[in-house]
Amino acid sequence: MEYTTLLLNMDGTFLDFGAAERSAFFRAMENNGYEADEGTYKLYSRINHGLWEAFERGEIDKQTLLFTRFGRLFESMGVEGDGAAFEKEYQLLLGEGHELMEDAWEVLEYLYKKYDLYVVTNGVEATQRSRLKLSGIERFMKDIFVSEAVGYQKPQIEFFDYCFAHIDGFEKEKAMIIGDSLTSDIQGGNNAGVACCWFNPSGKERSLELRIDKEIKSLKELLQFL
Repeated sequence: MEYTTLLLNMDGTFLDFGAAERSAFFRAMENNGYEADEGTYKLYSRINHGLWEAFERGEIDKQTLLFTRFGRLFESMGVEGDGAAFEKEYQLLLGEGHELMEDAWEVLEYLYKKYDLYVVTNGVEATQRSRLKLSGIERFMKDIFVSEAVGYQKPQIEFFDYCFAHIDGFEKEKAMIIGDSLTSDIQGGNNAGVACCWFNPSGKERSLELRIDKEIKSLKELLQFL
C-alpha cells in the first residue's frame, strides 16, 4: 500500500513522556514541600493510569481526570493538599519536558520528506504544543490534533472523524497511525479503519484482539517499509 498520510502519536512513541512526567512529578512535589520517593511515584502512576483508562473508555471527562489524580494521591499519602492547584503547576513543568525517543529526529526528518505528518495525541492542548515546540519536531507536522481541543479522545471514532475532516484530501486507505498504545492508538486506528503500526519497544504481549498491520521495536524499523 502506498501511504500518503501518517498519524503520529507522540507520548511514548516520538516524545519520551516517561522522562518528562517523572521530572515534572518530582519537581512539583519538591516545590510544594512533599517528600516523594520511588514508592510515591509508583502510587501516582497507578492512580493516573487507572484514570486515563477510564477516560479512554469515555467514563470520565478530561477535567475529572486532571483535577482528581493528585487529590487521590494526597489522600492515599495521608497528607493535605490542593490537587487542582498542584495539577496546574505540574502541567507547567510537564510542558517543559521535550526529550525525544531514540532515533525520533532522524526518522521524522526522513518521513517528513515523503509523507504528510499529523500529530494525534491525547492530552492538554497547551502542554502538548509546548513540548512539540521545545523539542523542535513541530516543524515536521502539517497539523496537530490534541484531544482537549478536539473535544474527543483516542480511541473514540469521533476524535478521528474530526481529524479526517480537517485534513485536506484525506483518503482513509492511504493513512496509517503509528503509536505505542494498544488501547488508544491501535484500538483507535481499528475503530477509524486506517492501517495500524504498533511501536512496541519492550516486546509486550498483545493483550487485545486487534488488527495490527505492522509491529516495530525501534523507530528506525519504519524506514524499512515507509
